[in-house]
Amino acid sequence: MKKIQCFILAFLLAFFAMATHAVAGEIDILVDKLVEKNILSPLEAQIILDETKAEVSKQNALGKNDSLPTWIQKTKLKGDLRLRYQYERREKDTEGRERGRVRYRLGIIANPLPNVEVGAGLASGGSDARSTNQTFDDVFSTGDIRLDYAYGQYQVNDKFKVIGGKFKRKSYLWAPTDLLWDGDINPEGGSLNYSQSLTSSADLFINGGVWLIDHKDQVDATDPFMTYAQTGITYKEGRIDAKLAGTYYSFNGIKGSAQYEGSNTDDGAGVYKYDYDSGAVGAELGVKKLFGGLPLKLDERIAVFGEYVSNPDPDKENTGWITGVKWGHKKVKNPKSWQAKYMYANLGKDAWFESFPDSDRYGGNTDIKSHEFTVKYALMKNLTFGLDYYYSDYIKGTQNAEQLVQADVVIKF
Repeated sequence: MKKIQCFILAFLLAFFAMATHAVAGEIDILVDKLVEKNILSPLEAQIILDETKAEVSKQNALGKNDSLPTWIQKTKLKGDLRLRYQYERREKDTEGRERGRVRYRLGIIANPLPNVEVGAGLASGGSDARSTNQTFDDVFSTGDIRLDYAYGQYQVNDKFKVIGGKFKRKSYLWAPTDLLWDGDINPEGGSLNYSQSLTSSADLFINGGVWLIDHKDQVDATDPFMTYAQTGITYKEGRIDAKLAGTYYSFNGIKGSAQYEGSNTDDGAGVYKYDYDSGAVGAELGVKKLFGGLPLKLDERIAVFGEYVSNPDPDKENTGWITGVKWGHKKVKNPKSWQAKYMYANLGKDAWFESFPDSDRYGGNTDIKSHEFTVKYALMKNLTFGLDYYYSDYIKGTQNAEQLVQADVVIKF
């Protein structure tokens, strides 16, 4: 009989906790009173408290806490921490530079309305759109945490979605390399994505948008912005996968405005001489187990990829291209998965707008040629180690080759 009473009491306490959102201290007080009145023994009280807490945790995990809206219960937190050692040296420098760096990113994603996603993220680093690194310097100085992204996305149907705010590009602009776009850049404006199945093996995708580049304080000044349109196809059949896309970029308010970086051509007065309306094409072709399955999964997947861009405004130094090969796993995620990659890049001085290319490739400048080799290995789930090596120099500028080495440990959560 006593056991039945204890069971009923434990059930009522669990119900009370979930229905009223009672905190642990309130339940403890109630149980203590029952012990004082000799209704429960101390041992029985502890058993009931343990069972009550376990049941509440179980219901919360299943999203059955009635005291909270369902969308809050399903809100997701995600982020990562990267610890980096970096060495860089240019040939004409007497010594190289070593740096310790950290990157921390934290994001929250919620679905407060049907088919609506709202996300926001914070990241370390300063105002540079191409870097979220915090360098260890200035006698243990505190670093900055800034807005990395903040967006609203509406899934119109299973084929079409739109997004606005400051957001990650991956779902709205496909790029096989970082020749044109540094991985840290999150654009501001609005974009759309449409996808359509063509066959059982091929899908069509269309991306487009308007992205705001800057805001001028002068009332009569034109705020620089860009528009883009991209069409592509993905293909997967058996061991083969492929992706191909063509993109047109249109820039407005750039030509004749003051330069941001200084690697594009100016007209002698510090303003852009050319426009940067450009056409680009990118592709990747991958094959799994090309040789039938080599030891250590050395041919788990081998892929070749490349990208080409052309700016018709200037009549020279107006093209850029990159080509490379990667082998290993398509994604380095599960324990012992790995990937190695080599790329060669050649970006003409006026092939592309100077503020967007990979910042690790000779400071993100144009007029650059570069070799890059990377290797990444998953030590365990959500923990990876990586090495990245660049050897870069100017194409036509004063030769002063730069070597850059980065060793990273990344923890995702």
